[in-house]
Amino acid sequence: MHLIGLVRSNFNPLFFQASLAAGGIALMAFNFLQFAVPHGEGFIRFTDIFWSSLPGLQLVLYGVLVAVMFPAVIIHVLLTGIFLRGLFTWLSGRQTVIGLINDPYRNFTTFPVIGSLAMSAIVLWAPVGFFVPQVASGLQSLMLPSLVFFGILFVALFSLEFKVLQVLAKGPVDTGKFNFGWLADVFAFGLVALNGSGIAITANDPVIARLAGMATLVTIAVGLVLLATKMFYLVRNQLRARRLPDTPILPAFFVLVPILCLFGISLFRMPPQLQTFFSFDVTSFSSQALGLTYAAAVAWVVFAIVLLTDYFKTHFIRSKYSPPQWGIV
Repeated sequence: MHLIGLVRSNFNPLFFQASLAAGGIALMAFNFLQFAVPHGEGFIRFTDIFWSSLPGLQLVLYGVLVAVMFPAVIIHVLLTGIFLRGLFTWLSGRQTVIGLINDPYRNFTTFPVIGSLAMSAIVLWAPVGFFVPQVASGLQSLMLPSLVFFGILFVALFSLEFKVLQVLAKGPVDTGKFNFGWLADVFAFGLVALNGSGIAITANDPVIARLAGMATLVTIAVGLVLLATKMFYLVRNQLRARRLPDTPILPAFFVLVPILCLFGISLFRMPPQLQTFFSFDVTSFSSQALGLTYAAAVAWVVFAIVLLTDYFKTHFIRSKYSPPQWGIV
């Protein structure tokens, strides 16, 4: 109860980075099992793993992944519930909300709310379904509610982005003050695209699949344009500054990694939708896109670690908490 009261009285949309990170950890463990363990069609379930026949190393590895996934799911659900209560209280303070939206240097901090909720839907289908057979077996019955929820996120994401762009257009805005945390909206676009692409390839109903696919393609296109535009300004700012940002902001460099992976996976899932809408096959392109985005993500990790070597040696353990640290997670 103390935590709930603390969140409600000191709410910040960036709190949702914690629930997003917990969901991401659960999904990472699930994805490893999904592709490593032979099973039938659809998502893997706990009962698909024949624990008694596993070699020792695999038994330990899969056991650790399940042991990580289960509490991560619980933490994601609990934090999402707590943060939603704080969000509703915060939204009732109209002037505070308007003030944040109209601040071009802080309004991007609102996007983790949408990103975390998009992750919640994915956690429900996959990690929760891993532990609850009824969810996995009834996945098709969740497709229509999932499409409705995806539609709400889609509208909320584009509406919020439109307001943010309006504030930027009114200016004057010093783009030199932005850092990699400015990519929070692109991160949300990637998560919503992952959500929509999951519906598009999972739904047996062709209408649901097509609607989700069309909206996902729009989300990917806009997200990639935003990514390219913002990266141009961020790289330019860094080259002009000729020095690293302040210490609390440095971990934000890593936020580009999940963004690249999210768009890579979403593009990889899209060939059936592109063939439906435009009557051409881009399967080979999608595979190349996935490989390129993951290669770029690995390269950026190496680059960021080398660039921030002093930060990890001197400040990482001793520094106080700052929201950009979630970028490493």
